[in-house]
Amino acid sequence: MIDNIDALNDYVHIVNNQSKYWMVRAMGGEYYHDFIDDKFIAIGYNEILLNTIRQLDEDSNIARRQLREIVNNVYHDREYSRPGQIVSQLLRFCREIQNGDIIIIPNSNQEISICRVISEAYEDANAERGDNNCTFMKRIRINVLKRTRRYMLPPKAQLMFNSRHPISDISHYAMYIDDSVCDFYNKNEETHLSLDINTENEVSANVFYNLQKLFKITEDFCAKNGIEGTADDVVMKVQMESKGKLHFISSKKSYLAILALGILFINGGGLKIDWGGFHLDLSTDGLFKKFDEHMDREVDRELRMSIKNSLDSLEIKTPEDYKKAVIELYRTQNENRVAY
Repeated sequence: MIDNIDALNDYVHIVNNQSKYWMVRAMGGEYYHDFIDDKFIAIGYNEILLNTIRQLDEDSNIARRQLREIVNNVYHDREYSRPGQIVSQLLRFCREIQNGDIIIIPNSNQEISICRVISEAYEDANAERGDNNCTFMKRIRINVLKRTRRYMLPPKAQLMFNSRHPISDISHYAMYIDDSVCDFYNKNEETHLSLDINTENEVSANVFYNLQKLFKITEDFCAKNGIEGTADDVVMKVQMESKGKLHFISSKKSYLAILALGILFINGGGLKIDWGGFHLDLSTDGLFKKFDEHMDREVDRELRMSIKNSLDSLEIKTPEDYKKAVIELYRTQNENRVAY
């Protein structure tokens, strides 16, 4: 199919390293379905127009002082005891949230949506008419990437929900959020392979020892075929509270691609994929054929079964995004052959 596994990286999802991550609350879930169904996020304080905020000084400190004075003038007769908080939230929404940023929107029933910003802030003058539930005028358009439940995130990521601010910077939880959307992706010149541990049972240490053997198999194959990378080039992060994750990071992208290929091979009993009604046999051509032959000839059945049993014990599946990348590559290669 291909002579160089590097070509697979052209089909791997790329996560923008410049994106920031935000939690935008929906008034305790009151506006959650407005946000998700109509694909926007919004903030209140309609009396302060977006154009007013855009005319503030470019210097953030000066802009903060200017906006605080405006807030005090507009809301002087209302029970807003913390004008500084209003200033911070308005500046974050109208200035700091950028196209491509990632938004977490929590609902009151543990549901959350992970979204991507696709516009600058704009103003919907019709919002106050009440055609929909949300009457907030200042808005930003979003695309919904995934809807899930809070408990599906790892325990450390649960801490992001402690903030009660309407808008919170949660960029230090980026890896957990990325892993919730993708299981095989490139970010900042590194490849990330995220494996879900779905078992809730106790796991013996021997299970991880057997998984380590897959790294040795990958290393041997790469050495024989001139592919850069060893286990020393891979950083591993383990999260094992109840269900958990094994997260691998490496700048040697091809090495991790081969490692994922090994998981596909062992989980599926060979290099065959049945996915979304599409059947693919990787073992017929190119480097994948070499890998198939390597596993059959150089790796004995008992070793393959020990790794398979460990994957089964942890209930680790082949990463879906890896399979998608392989299928897209396969389709492109076949289209090129037909065109030729």
